[in-house]
Amino acid sequence: MDLFLWWRGEPWSWSDWASSFGLGAVTTMVVGMLLARRQGNIQEALADLELTEKVAYLTFSVSRLREGSAPELTRRALYDCRAGLSLVPLARRPMQEEYLRTVSRVLETITDRLGSSLRSHAQWTRDDWSDFASVVGTLRETAAFHARRSRIVAAHWADGIDTTTRELVRIGTAPVPFEVFKAHFTEGADRIRTSLDWTALSEMARRDDGTVRLSMISTELTPYRLSDLEGYHAPWYRDASGSGEVAYDHEDAVPIRHTELVTDLSVLRGERRSRIEALRDQYATRLDGPGVSLTLATYALGPDRSLVLDGNHRLTALAQLVAKGCPVRLIEFRLTAPVSSAILPDLIHYQVD
Repeated sequence: MDLFLWWRGEPWSWSDWASSFGLGAVTTMVVGMLLARRQGNIQEALADLELTEKVAYLTFSVSRLREGSAPELTRRALYDCRAGLSLVPLARRPMQEEYLRTVSRVLETITDRLGSSLRSHAQWTRDDWSDFASVVGTLRETAAFHARRSRIVAAHWADGIDTTTRELVRIGTAPVPFEVFKAHFTEGADRIRTSLDWTALSEMARRDDGTVRLSMISTELTPYRLSDLEGYHAPWYRDASGSGEVAYDHEDAVPIRHTELVTDLSVLRGERRSRIEALRDQYATRLDGPGVSLTLATYALGPDRSLVLDGNHRLTALAQLVAKGCPVRLIEFRLTAPVSSAILPDLIHYQVD
């Protein structure tokens, strides 16, 4: 155009050039700002929508996590906590705050559930714990990354997310705490009824010198093979002649091993026999399903022997089914502590003077 106008003798002046470029630049800038603002509003709306959906799911998950700690549900909740963090900077501030508060509540619920119950330790496999540790570790890294770039995320990180994720990492790798073992077997349905001196055990556990320790042992009982049960003793006793059941402090009391009861329950009292038989029939109806598992609490008597503190009736019933060809999985929480009748009167039969 300039060449055409120059050919006609009417070229643009420098002022014409300046005004045209100025007007074009201003127009482009204004249009760009309007489009950017609109795009920003769209991004905020989309981020709010995504975070609203995640808040809804996570809020629903909290109630289910309080009822149980299934590994797949726990991992799904942690994945959703992590996925939403990248959307937080794009959302409006109220939505950011709501989402981060929900994440904190989910992490606290998982921490309380896993840290106060043995069920997850009994039910989760090693692969479950490995996957859990990996998901928690990635969540920590993602949260720390966004905390360096967002003051709001940084505030929630310092206020709780850092602490809870650190605790979850510890739960996934540390041995079972004694206080969790105590709470599970004194306050729940699996209450230990033998006369353990819980106060003395708690004091020794607090010293953290190895006097009291816990281990979890998983045993697959092979059908027809009872050798794996040879070392399990019941807190039940017979007299020396084997004619009947007696108390632990009877002068002729002899401890009973669970394998002794596989074929003959006659040494036991009538009500105990009836309960074992009812449990055996109940377990037999479940053999067509995914299999039978049993959680036990035991007291270590030596390298290959233990006293069953909780689950004796169930173990006897299942031992009878194993003898008939049924596979069973035992999850044993074994307490190792001094073998002393001062801690448990029954141990008078096993302590070494």
